[in-house]
Amino acid sequence: YIGASLCILIVLGGLLSTSLRNTIINTISETYHEQLAHIDFALTTFFKNMEHDLETIAQNEWVRSKNDANFTNFLNADEGTFQYNIGELEQKIINIFNRYRTTHPFVHSVYMGRENGSFVRSHKRAKPTRYDPRARPWYRLGKENPGKIMRTPPFRSVTTPDVSIGFVKAMVDDQQNIYGVIGISITLADLTEYISNIKMDYSGWITLVDENGTILVSRDKSALFKSLESFNAMLNREVFGHKEGYSIFKNNSEKRYAFFYTSPAL
Repeated sequence: YIGASLCILIVLGGLLSTSLRNTIINTISETYHEQLAHIDFALTTFFKNMEHDLETIAQNEWVRSKNDANFTNFLNADEGTFQYNIGELEQKIINIFNRYRTTHPFVHSVYMGRENGSFVRSHKRAKPTRYDPRARPWYRLGKENPGKIMRTPPFRSVTTPDVSIGFVKAMVDDQQNIYGVIGISITLADLTEYISNIKMDYSGWITLVDENGTILVSRDKSALFKSLESFNAMLNREVFGHKEGYSIFKNNSEKRYAFFYTSPAL
């Protein structure tokens, strides 16, 4: 009888422990999913506002001017001897770009490339090295999708260690000819700062992964710009196999819990 009673108690204890654990995880999961939905709304609004602002800047008559023969270009720039020679029209455009950058703390730069290879930016480049905007991924993406504002995959800066995400749009004239691409970019560091200000319950923290599995935001800076697949293959399968849920995985032999949510818009 004693042995049977102990077996029953052990079984009941195990079942109750599992049931309690599942109840706790489900409660945490519901809380996190609600928080993540609010964060997604804030982030989506943030991105949409940038797209709206880009559209407004792109419609400015000075920015749209096709008189770009004397705009700055770096096609044959020599870092040791290059000097800026900015004309009146270009300076007006720079003022518009820089005014936006300095009044939006998470914006890294506003820029415009033209089909003649010229490049105008909100502020001077860190190094005036040779640079052809037409060869850059952001320019090609805008040119391949005229009429749309496109969000670029993360890309590395040519002259700084920054990794940026850009919002770009092709500039099209009345004859539907593309004559340039304009863009606004934020760095992953800026995006991390924006999201890191959001406090999560249960001492949790946020990691942001894009649709290609690239880690855009993490409290672990060494993980930035790496793939979720390389971080943890099982977690990657769970995240991209379901729109929301949770996953229990091991990282450096330590059990961890990830509660994930897929943004409908982003």
